[in-house]
Amino acid sequence: MSNVTAALPRKSLTAVECKFLKIGNRQLLEANNGRMASAALMDIVADWHASRASAGFETFARAWIAEGNAKSAIATKLLKELFGMNEPDPRKAA
Repeated sequence: MSNVTAALPRKSLTAVECKFLKIGNRQLLEANNGRMASAALMDIVADWHASRASAGFETFARAWIAEGNAKSAIATKLLKELFGMNEPDPRKAA
């Protein structure tokens, strides 16, 4: 019997993703009630690193937000704005 365990996928942020996180976090902290969204952004990073999925950061983050994992409606709203997910529903736009 072998005592081999499967390796976790190696995860690293690209330079653009690192810059996005720095600037995005500052923007969240400047927004009203942005501290909750900033904390949720750090939760996304931690959950992405802990996840066994091989999805990229942006894909994982968008799915995390869409699943409603942020603890408050304000944090969800601010994160959707940050990730460009706040576009109106086409049915409501007409």
